[in-house]
Amino acid sequence: MTKFNNRNIRNGHMVGYEDIHIFPVTNEVYSYLEKVWSALVNKMVGLTFHQNGSNVFDHAVFEVVQGENTRIVASATHFKMKELVGNRTNKDIQEFISKTRPIPLSDRRNAAKGILQRAILAYSHMQKPEVEVINLRTHKDIHPALQNLITETMRYAVGIPIIVKENPVGILWGIRRKMLTEDQMRDLNLQLHTLFDVVEYVLGLEVDRKGDEYYARKNIEKADTESTIHHLLYTRQDGQKQPVTSIVAHSHTYNMMYRLDASFIVPTTHGYSVSLKHFVPEQLNDTKTIVLTIPGFFCRRSVMDRPSKEMALGHGYRVFSMDMRGRSRYTMPKDGSKYSWTMDDYIQDDFPAVIEWIVKLYPDHKILVMGHSMGAMIPRFYAAAYDRIKKMKGKENRIDPEKYILGIVSITSPNYVDLASNMFGLGVLKDSAKLIPNRYIYDMLFNLVSFPVRTLSSIDLNSFFKFILNIHSSMRNFSFQMNTQLVNLNDFVGYKQITPPEWYFLLEDVFCEESIKVILQFVRSQLSNEPGFFSYDGAINYTSEMHQLNLPVYSIAGTVDKIAPPTTIEDVMELAQIKNKKIEYYDQGHLGIIFHQPTVNDICKKAHNWVLELNEEKNKSVKQKLVNV
Repeated sequence: MTKFNNRNIRNGHMVGYEDIHIFPVTNEVYSYLEKVWSALVNKMVGLTFHQNGSNVFDHAVFEVVQGENTRIVASATHFKMKELVGNRTNKDIQEFISKTRPIPLSDRRNAAKGILQRAILAYSHMQKPEVEVINLRTHKDIHPALQNLITETMRYAVGIPIIVKENPVGILWGIRRKMLTEDQMRDLNLQLHTLFDVVEYVLGLEVDRKGDEYYARKNIEKADTESTIHHLLYTRQDGQKQPVTSIVAHSHTYNMMYRLDASFIVPTTHGYSVSLKHFVPEQLNDTKTIVLTIPGFFCRRSVMDRPSKEMALGHGYRVFSMDMRGRSRYTMPKDGSKYSWTMDDYIQDDFPAVIEWIVKLYPDHKILVMGHSMGAMIPRFYAAAYDRIKKMKGKENRIDPEKYILGIVSITSPNYVDLASNMFGLGVLKDSAKLIPNRYIYDMLFNLVSFPVRTLSSIDLNSFFKFILNIHSSMRNFSFQMNTQLVNLNDFVGYKQITPPEWYFLLEDVFCEESIKVILQFVRSQLSNEPGFFSYDGAINYTSEMHQLNLPVYSIAGTVDKIAPPTTIEDVMELAQIKNKKIEYYDQGHLGIIFHQPTVNDICKKAHNWVLELNEEKNKSVKQKLVNV
């Protein structure tokens, strides 16, 4: 980044940054900014270093231009659910912001003034503002009113000016205790300049069209600061009726170009479709293996973004990330008709349709399926019950999984439901069900519970949370605070690594619509007196069919997972017919295991090594057959 030297540019037609006038933020921009500045600090405090997954900042604040002054108006603190549950949150930042007062721009001790002036000058040269680093203990331009409030946890401040509609509106600050290394600073510079572009684009666009601030906040917090988009195109793809959005980007983290396609639409049954997102790195490895990632219960495919990107950019695989039916408007029937689908639709229709679609495009490749929770139950149950499925009417031509699937990486994915958490009181219900040994009575109760399906086909968590959280932005903070107090939700998420920005991401982007019938199938498995996950009509116990599974399985268990405890996973290791099986344990919860980047990196590295082992064994088998011939 070019630094402007006043002695060089005072030549009659240029000016120094000290001469730059800072205009007040217009009422239109300021009123919109008020509604979204919580997203700015949430995004800032949510930034991480990819190498170790640690958060960059302990705190974040937004200093806005308010008339002739600057003032700190929003803050966020990097804390984890584990810390909140124990009431060990650091309150330094809350006390700091509550005591701050406006500082006039005319005050020479206002450090923000010079930063904003330099940003205006850089912007006029079509350059991004510099990332500013301030030592809060030694910087001469820290106003005494702020200096007296700085605590032991606030030693270094890193700021990026924010520009909206060509005028600076404030500075987004990240505050940390430790000094940044040179490598960390290079990483952070790239991330903050990408964030600058995102905020400038989103806010400029939304202010002009008076857009919904909910979506502006969401787009800012969802922004991928680890990549720079070079091209956004709409492409025609074989078999696709509508153009596909194709993004060509450069990853700062992996230092490579990659392509992202969203979304491919694959028709299944009853007018429904499956949606696929496609990651392809600049250079593919030579394994001739495609990775298919599948999300779990009540989750969209975005929950698998970290494993998908790591397998693609970290290990050179072409990756498809799958959304089942009902996850978006693209997967719903075009005529608006709707019925309550079952887990059997996922297993028997959606999954094989995707495998067949991939095989047609890449006939000489094998497929590694990587699923989380329900997302790995689907391929395991399909492969195990395949002989029964292909005998069903209309399913005779379902694709043979053993021919095309190399193996299944099964992340915190149970073979039956037996919660260690008493979520929604299911433990009490299960204890009650033990008093009903007669299977006919049990089935009668299941059918009775199923009666509401006639009037309510699905539950849409995303719409519910959007409605609640859009009442006021403060509800987002309340939702996180509430979550820390409800042990059931903590059990579901796995609070050890989840931070507030990640929680908002779950509420507003990951959680989605799920069929009542699918929910009932999980309830049925929890209430069953015998371990098993049943088809909706009760005809198939998919868990029992696991004795027919011959595909290699790499199981990943979370030692503190209360939704899929290790005991519900480990029985796969006892299946003698599975020759290539492994199990790995991580000190993680159910969702935290795919949010914690170092854990994701390790899972993907070991999955890649497993693929190499499977391919080596396959090659040995082929050579042996040739020798025998």
